[in-house]
Amino acid sequence: MSTPLRFLLALISGGLAVFAFPPFSCWSLAFVAWPILFLAVKGSGGSTGFRLGAVHGVMLYGCTLSWFLKIFGPAAVALWLIVALFTGAACGLIGWADRRHPQMKWLPLYAALVWTAVEYFRSEWFWLRFPWMTPGLAIGPTWLSPFIGVYGTGFFVVLTGTLLALGSRRLKLMSLSLIAALSVLAVNRPAPVRELGQGIPVLALQSEQVDFESYLETSKASNFRDGVILWPEYSARFEIKSSPENGNSPRDWIKLADLVRDKRSVLVFGTMKDLPGGKHYNIARTLDESGDLGWHAKNRPVHFMNDGEPGKSAEPIVTRFGKLGTPICFDCDYTEVIRRMVANGAEAFTVPSMDAETWTAREHLQHAELFRHRALENGRWFAVAATSGLTQFIDPHGNRVSQLALMEEGVLEGVIHLRQDKTFFTTIGWLFPWLVLVAALVATAWLRVKVPSSKGQVPME
Repeated sequence: MSTPLRFLLALISGGLAVFAFPPFSCWSLAFVAWPILFLAVKGSGGSTGFRLGAVHGVMLYGCTLSWFLKIFGPAAVALWLIVALFTGAACGLIGWADRRHPQMKWLPLYAALVWTAVEYFRSEWFWLRFPWMTPGLAIGPTWLSPFIGVYGTGFFVVLTGTLLALGSRRLKLMSLSLIAALSVLAVNRPAPVRELGQGIPVLALQSEQVDFESYLETSKASNFRDGVILWPEYSARFEIKSSPENGNSPRDWIKLADLVRDKRSVLVFGTMKDLPGGKHYNIARTLDESGDLGWHAKNRPVHFMNDGEPGKSAEPIVTRFGKLGTPICFDCDYTEVIRRMVANGAEAFTVPSMDAETWTAREHLQHAELFRHRALENGRWFAVAATSGLTQFIDPHGNRVSQLALMEEGVLEGVIHLRQDKTFFTTIGWLFPWLVLVAALVATAWLRVKVPSSKGQVPME
């Protein structure tokens, strides 16, 4: 295959992959885009494979994450390139292995392991970790999610592509069977959950104003009683709880105490906790008539923003309704924070979130999907209050039960239910990408020291 044709295929692959994600969500294109990429990489060698993967990544991330321009301006280009370098690294290793060991029958498996390992590191552990736009997200929540999570699902999606592009005729037939099985899962997703019992009423507010008094007055004006009132992230952009240490006025805290007493409700809202040296935690604080019930500090602050110091704990808050997980916005983009909360006893989730209107509807829709994956992976109800959307209720099967329209102010009432059972993913399935990472490292080391076959051997590039 000529080099120009390889790069054309890489561009086509990245362009097709764009339509697999929101707002288009044509999940079937995941089974087209990635095989084309691996076909381009086949026999390319390490350095060319790296460039092909980077081209694919720039096309994919530059288009899907075009809203970066609204936030970071021209610096968005650098961020797209950084994320694309990981795609390049995976394809570089695949191209290198193919050229160094051309008779390697298990190349498709190696390629899927390397892709998933690099993707997992990029998404969850890299300094600029950003777990958006992965093949597992493209296929959407399926019955694989509560067993092996989004990265396990992504592994099998990629495996279909590597088998088609890099495998023998027999393996190609196997790939078609795997595509058929995954397609069946994508079409027949988990059905809506029908819970017995009354559940916990929740009133979720959506407003772009991010104004404490506005949220307070809206809550007071509602007829809501005996439930959980949920405000978005940074509803109060200051340390609201009065104490001798911070010296704040007690008036705002008294207003909240009056609200929860009058509504006989629990309030979960986004605010700040001051730290020495002018720093702060971005927290979700919970209170009821008895007083302050506790707070959670955001574990995953948003990069390059004044979003506070990273919290370490992932404990639920004990309320009279049960143990509520109160992660904040970006916490729910990652598998680890929610899983730890469930492992520590969280029975349902009430999430303050923020998506600014200026970040475009595309960003809002992409972000909203991540909550569905977390719900199904861990088998928990979610109530999410976002500033301009998507405010939503999600059942333990990842189905969106109700939502408010994007970019509109309003309130959304719904019901969540408590669950104590744990999914396979919560208990042990979360280790799947770890095992893939170890397997990829071991396999790469072995291929590096193994003497290349006499046919077509090429030194490591």
